[in-house]
Amino acid sequence: MRRKGTALLGVLLVLGTFVAACGGDDDDSDKSDKTEELTTIKVGIIPIAALAPMYYGVEQKYFADEGLDVKLEIGQGGAAMTPSVVSGDLQFAFGNYISLMLARQNNVPVQVVSNIANGADSPDGGTDGLLVRANSGISSVKDLAGKTFAVPGLHGIEEVAIRTTLKKNGVDDSGIHFTEVPFPDMNAAVKSGQVDVAEQVEPFLTFGEQDGLVRLVNPIYEAEPSMPLGIVFASEDWLKDNPKIAKAFYRALQRSMEATSDKDLMRKEIVANTEIPADVVDKMALDNWQATIDRKALATVGQLATEAGVLDKEPNLDELIWDPN
Repeated sequence: MRRKGTALLGVLLVLGTFVAACGGDDDDSDKSDKTEELTTIKVGIIPIAALAPMYYGVEQKYFADEGLDVKLEIGQGGAAMTPSVVSGDLQFAFGNYISLMLARQNNVPVQVVSNIANGADSPDGGTDGLLVRANSGISSVKDLAGKTFAVPGLHGIEEVAIRTTLKKNGVDDSGIHFTEVPFPDMNAAVKSGQVDVAEQVEPFLTFGEQDGLVRLVNPIYEAEPSMPLGIVFASEDWLKDNPKIAKAFYRALQRSMEATSDKDLMRKEIVANTEIPADVVDKMALDNWQATIDRKALATVGQLATEAGVLDKEPNLDELIWDPN
């Protein structure tokens, strides 16, 4: 597991390379059939707050209890890691639903293994928000027509949430523009006038407010309260060929997620496993961790993504979601 020592920019660099996929299992027995030697797998992560339960599970040896030696690797994002998962270089990775829906739309065989985090379930929560300059003249959603937004990637959940939020508030979204900007650079882009608005996340959301930027609204909450967001996914073929390992990983991850009710513990894990300063962790909102996949809410996400023009059609959830049973 990565610990302190990387630069702060490393906080948002996403998902590294994984080891080649493990060989197929001869049977599909449960954890009582574990071999004495641990099976090594690597999991692509973003060293951010959302993965606090996974950090905890590895430290508590929940995965080792299932016969797995989990190595957490940092790399470059859910979308960027998808080809490596499909090719067999990667086994599990952290990503988001929209990326997986787009992949399936393009006939890329990947599946969601587990939910990790949802969006905020209250208007004062959430780990994302729109930041603007204090003197920008933008004081409400009504002022966002025709503006340029900084987002971490084009055609993602951010675009879906922003377009949906504008439409819900009666704002014409046809003239808005999106510019791809890394999270660590977004606040400077807003201050310099390169963009009008940044769809920012923690800890940079808190950093921005400390630097004089103004938080306008949480578009993910506005679009859909408790919107399904963060996930762990894998190759559909690998899951079929390695059901024993996949189920062992799933059990350990679900066990890890049980610890998310202890917010103080999760804050400790964030400080220990990311470069987010402790004083910022104490102030920033925590993720809405949820292990269960809410199919009804996920169907809504697919509908919103289709209406926003990010997807061609609503996804087939049975194909998108792996069944651990």
